[in-house]
Amino acid sequence: MGIKKICIFMHRFDGGGAERMTVILANELYKRGYEVTFCVREDAGETRVLLQEDIPVFDMKLMQAGKLYRNLKNISVLRKLLRSREFDLMLSITTEMSMVAAAATFANPKRIPLIEVSHNTLSMEVHSFQKIRELLFPVMDRRMDGVITVSEAARLDYIKACRSDPAHVKTIYNPVISQEVFRLAQQPVEHPWLQEGRSFHTIVLAGRLSYQKNHQLMLRALQLLRQKGDYRLLLLGTGELLADLKEQSKELGIEEAVEFAGYVSNPYAYYAKADCVVLSSRYEGLPTVLIEALACGARVVSTDCPCGPREILAEGKYGVLVPMEDKQALANGILKSLAQTQDQELLKKRSLDFSVERSADAYEAALEQFWRKE
Repeated sequence: MGIKKICIFMHRFDGGGAERMTVILANELYKRGYEVTFCVREDAGETRVLLQEDIPVFDMKLMQAGKLYRNLKNISVLRKLLRSREFDLMLSITTEMSMVAAAATFANPKRIPLIEVSHNTLSMEVHSFQKIRELLFPVMDRRMDGVITVSEAARLDYIKACRSDPAHVKTIYNPVISQEVFRLAQQPVEHPWLQEGRSFHTIVLAGRLSYQKNHQLMLRALQLLRQKGDYRLLLLGTGELLADLKEQSKELGIEEAVEFAGYVSNPYAYYAKADCVVLSSRYEGLPTVLIEALACGARVVSTDCPCGPREILAEGKYGVLVPMEDKQALANGILKSLAQTQDQELLKKRSLDFSVERSADAYEAALEQFWRKE
């Protein structure tokens, strides 16, 4: 093993899939003998408690600074880390962080390898100065010593958006499933909408309350379902659209059938006890919630968005795929799923294709390859 010391550069320990998957990967690599260090803009967030205690965190303490100052300070600190040779390589998590890291490599010839981990469909992400950002994608790609995407569809999208060499970009599925997931799925849930013997259907949707996750579509589909019977929706997660989504549920007349549960430390127990788990996203990379739901033996319905759902569900073998932005199709997909008898053991077996062990094995091989290219 040539690589010993790995630095992971990330925004903060938020409760999203990218952050959680990164912490799980870091814990597994640490267990395998790697020296892992996190470098973050702010040492805070819901997934911080999941990090192995012995893994050090370097806190840049930049969250209260202005955006320009924050990025300049980011670049300055990263330049020193990349040049220090204290680490064997650096992983930059998400495209936003990778663009900052890429800027730190200019005029910095003697540096450790820099590898981007892209968790989303790059062409679908929208940020400030989007046109300029898109023009910089190929520049960023050339500054990376390697790129890892979380699904094959996301890989193809990245190659096109960045005009990248296909050999430069590898697909490695996220480290989603461990035996702990199966254990946590068996834990009790006190929520009254998930109790046994209920006379209504409870749908669970988990994800940040953001534009990407398109909760608005799910709310409109729920309005249609409510015309047929007692269907209720539990939304797990926090985000900037909370007030807007609450207002929409009022306007649709479904306020009493929707609950915003916020961040939940054990969503697996919710998936296991739900009648159906839904993903209504506009785009993804490799939606963790679908894999976790399969591990819990849940019925799954997802929009056929780029990228990930079709790959995870194997063209619909392990769940129902519906067109994007179609409330009637989503409502019908949920009804179809509820009418089916799912093979829970088959679903759980499929989820193991995304195990922590398989992912860490693939990361070890890829990082060693990228490192030896230095």
